[in-house]
Amino acid sequence: MSNTALSPELVKLTTALANAFAQSQAVVSARARIGLFYQDAAATELFRKVSEYGAQLQEKSAAGMPPGEEEIAKFDQLRSNVVNNPSCKGFLEAREHLDLMLATVHQYLSLAIEKGHAPSDEEVAESMTRQVSACSCGGHCKGDECDGHCDGSCNKEHDCHCGKHD
Repeated sequence: MSNTALSPELVKLTTALANAFAQSQAVVSARARIGLFYQDAAATELFRKVSEYGAQLQEKSAAGMPPGEEEIAKFDQLRSNVVNNPSCKGFLEAREHLDLMLATVHQYLSLAIEKGHAPSDEEVAESMTRQVSACSCGGHCKGDECDGHCDGSCNKEHDCHCGKHD
């Protein structure tokens, strides 16, 4: 199957980049942690439970019925169990690391197309910081503090919580 969106030269370069990623220690390590998670039946079941219960609460909330205190407490307990489970924690950290790696590559490529040349590390970092700190309601986080356009709370990824707009 040929990729008509890429010239043969870009396919060759993209393939080389893909191979470099696949063989990098960071990716090999992340894939191993993900594999360990999938081999741990108790961890995968725990993760499934919290995902399903979270989806139920989202559906309920979307239907105009906010979850009650008991439901929130149950979800918080399930989530705490996931975070405190070494296999689940390893899986989440590995996925987060891989997602950040992919986002960084995407940012380099996007800026290269936009600027017409490869961006500097500083330009990529600045661009990624702007994207992460932008809130859907127009607010921004500075460290762990919102700029006042949100409900005043930021999560660990420095995303503002916009209350009803989230």
